[in-house]
Amino acid sequence: MDHKGKHSLIFAISILILIISIGILGYTQIEGFSFVEAFYMTIITIGTVGFREVHPLSIEGMLFTSFLIIISIVFFAYGVSYLARYFSERILTRYSNRYIMEKQISKLKNHVIVVGYGRNGSQAVEELLAHNIPVVVIENRPKVVEYIKENPKILYIEGDATEDNTLKLAGVAQAKALITALANDADNLFVVITAREINPDILIISRASAIANDKKLKLAGADNVILPDKVGGQKMAKLVIQPDILEFVENIMLKRIGEVSLFEISYESSKNISIKTIQELGLREQTGANIIGVKTSLGEYILNPSPNYTLTPKTMLFVLGTKEQVENLKKILS
Repeated sequence: MDHKGKHSLIFAISILILIISIGILGYTQIEGFSFVEAFYMTIITIGTVGFREVHPLSIEGMLFTSFLIIISIVFFAYGVSYLARYFSERILTRYSNRYIMEKQISKLKNHVIVVGYGRNGSQAVEELLAHNIPVVVIENRPKVVEYIKENPKILYIEGDATEDNTLKLAGVAQAKALITALANDADNLFVVITAREINPDILIISRASAIANDKKLKLAGADNVILPDKVGGQKMAKLVIQPDILEFVENIMLKRIGEVSLFEISYESSKNISIKTIQELGLREQTGANIIGVKTSLGEYILNPSPNYTLTPKTMLFVLGTKEQVENLKKILS
């Protein structure tokens, strides 16, 4: 609600309270009614429902009632009409925004769904948006949803992700990946099972609180399971053993060192580029980017490949460089 709308709403409610207070005070002082009798008389008078008086009114009471009817027609009617309009507009706006949001999501393809906008989920969303990857958040906590609405870049679905329809509204059938970061492992398990059933090819990454649930989530269909507590403990140990290396790697991943970061690029040989070695392609000389590792089509990892390493189709390249250098490298490889 904007500042002006909030003031108008307070003003309308204040008018209603003021009129009711005047009525109660008048009937208790003029007619000697009890609080309940005065409240009842005030409500039936300003509501103009035509019920009988609690007790016969005196001349002063009749004049006061007439006065109360006149001011209630003007001010009470204004307050009630404003409240009715305000809440109806809120409802219409909510459903209109929901329709627009669902329409935008229905057009997405190869997006990422993040279930749960807690500490881990919000960090995942921030990182994905930083890489210009479209994200849809599923969240069922009203206060968290209100917080999500403050970021216009985030598309969201308000609902329970363990239900089929909610995942379908988020476009799980067209999504390339799903990250479920709910606090409860059982909920994550339901999400994994449901998502895998709807989209067998989707990449699923799940959060887990208990180490024992790692295997269960993978059996349910999760490709990777992350245990935040375990990762946090390993990081703390690394800060003791190799603090500078950890800081160096994190700075690269967070793009703090001259905008240099790690990128992964899928290599496919084409008619223009036959199967060649890294040296023959001259990627370092032409772009300035460095290939620090490769993942073969068989899933084998090779760190710091030699210049004579032959790039074969469906090889994943891990490249260190600036965004501009990597874009130039992609152009050469494509």
